[in-house]
Amino acid sequence: MPTISQLPVAQTVAASDTIPVSQGGATHSVSVGTLLASTQPAIIVSKGGILGRVSLGPGGPEEIAVGNGLVLNASTLQAAPLDYSVLASTTSLIPANSVVVTNGGADPQLLELAELRGLFSAGSNVSISAGGVISASGTGTSSAYNIGILPSTTVAATQDLIGISQSGTDHAIAYTNLINGQTIDTAQPATAVSDGDSFWVAQGSNTMVGQTFSAVWPWIASKLVSFKTPVVEIAVNTTLDGTVHNARVLVCSQAVTLTPLAVNMGNGFACEIINLSAGSVAFAGSVITSTGVSTLSPGQAATFRCLTYSGGTVFYAFMGDGGTTPAVPGQVSGVSSTAQTNNSITLTWTAPVSGAPATGYIVEYRQTGTSSWTVASQTVAAAPYTVAGLIATISYDFCVIATNAVGSGAASAVVTVSTASAGNAPGMVGSVTAGNATSSSIQLSWQAPPSGAAPTSYTVQYRVTGGSTWTGSMAGLSGTTQTISGLSANTSYDFSVVAVDASGSGPLSAVVTASTAAQSDAITSIVWNVTPSGSYTHGTGAIGVNVHVTPATAAVQFGFSTSATIAPSSWTAGSFVNTDLWGAYVPTPATAGTWYVWAAGTDGSAPTVYTTAFTVT
Repeated sequence: MPTISQLPVAQTVAASDTIPVSQGGATHSVSVGTLLASTQPAIIVSKGGILGRVSLGPGGPEEIAVGNGLVLNASTLQAAPLDYSVLASTTSLIPANSVVVTNGGADPQLLELAELRGLFSAGSNVSISAGGVISASGTGTSSAYNIGILPSTTVAATQDLIGISQSGTDHAIAYTNLINGQTIDTAQPATAVSDGDSFWVAQGSNTMVGQTFSAVWPWIASKLVSFKTPVVEIAVNTTLDGTVHNARVLVCSQAVTLTPLAVNMGNGFACEIINLSAGSVAFAGSVITSTGVSTLSPGQAATFRCLTYSGGTVFYAFMGDGGTTPAVPGQVSGVSSTAQTNNSITLTWTAPVSGAPATGYIVEYRQTGTSSWTVASQTVAAAPYTVAGLIATISYDFCVIATNAVGSGAASAVVTVSTASAGNAPGMVGSVTAGNATSSSIQLSWQAPPSGAAPTSYTVQYRVTGGSTWTGSMAGLSGTTQTISGLSANTSYDFSVVAVDASGSGPLSAVVTASTAAQSDAITSIVWNVTPSGSYTHGTGAIGVNVHVTPATAAVQFGFSTSATIAPSSWTAGSFVNTDLWGAYVPTPATAGTWYVWAAGTDGSAPTVYTTAFTVT
């Protein structure tokens, strides 16, 4: 009998198939369906599965698989992390798709992609379409980045970033690293410049190259030889201006007035002035000149400057061009006598034809045969001039000296003239009185002489009280009343009157003394700024002095005296320099000795002496 292992294998099993069974010790056959009808079918469940029923109608239990996100732990069904690897995949997204989001551990929620799009915005040169497409903005297939739309800044901090490209890759570098921390304001101070020092230049392109100072100088020198000073012609009165006249040659083709104005010119202003007109060119205001004369004669030239220094702002004109403009006048010529009386001689002369222009004359005389000269007047404006107070029938020597603010020229040739005999000249004028004084004038009155010939005219002579010589005179007066003007304020004067006829002059009247009134702007304070120093040669040139005054606009006069307690007998009017500074060039004393400089208001107020004397040799 074959064994079971020797039997052929059935490929399928049906309920009607029979199999052998042992029943009561005897072998019988039974169908599979009958055999299983009375038994519980075997239930086989995969690991991790559970039993249940999902089919419709009655029936046995069915295996139910545990889905994604759940796990069977022993007899407990628990939630588990979602296994995304088992989810179905998609190759495209549409706004209607959703994604799962959580917030702080809360239950997951669905978020449509259309809502997620709203969380993003486009940056510079980038756009996002409604469908979520991100693209570069601009035209063409590619677009350069437009840096011009970015906010601008005027200051770069050390850690600010700057874009650079290295080997085709974009990078950022800190500003301090880009320039290696070196800017002009952080650079070390340089020493004095030398020929080997270098600086940046661009030659033929914008590429920077190094250049040395020694290489630049030959180029500058080559340009200097061809530079020509601009020329400006001036034919009308003009106020000097830095933008029009600085560093230029001013040719004055007409006799004009040039007015300096510091606010227009500025410190360091300089120009050359040439007078090619037929008249004089005048400087307005307070201009210091090398000659002491504020006019430029025809054919003369001057270097004009505006200077600011510790003493203030001044205007200075140098007229000593190679000796063509001497500082003092030349020699007077043609001195002669036009009239002689028993006690006076009238002189005339010709002004110097060389040197600087004369602003006045000194007339001196002596008895012929003597050596000592007497000053008849130091303030003669022009010829003719009558020397009075002489002795009848006496021979006298006369000379005339031209002066200006700088000093005195050479004395003229000596001319000898004799006075007339006494004859029948008028007698002495009587009853001279003075009154109606102002700050610059005094009125004189007198009576005709009671004896001698009848006068045809009168001559008034005057001087500052205390003076030894008459410094002023007015001749040819027909009446017996005359106002003497041009006097200094708050100053005492002596006056004398002489009657004159064809035969000569009578004797001087009795001297009458009167004082001018004080000016309303009297000086209250004078402080010396520039004073004489060193030694000076008598009768030569002038000495510059200046002072600070209070009030600043009060006029000042200067003079020299041999005494520190007695004021000068003659004064030189000061010129306003700037602010409260007044100055003048005072003629050097004509005699040697020890001298003191004085300053006072033109009304005589606040007479002030500089207590250190100076020497005149």
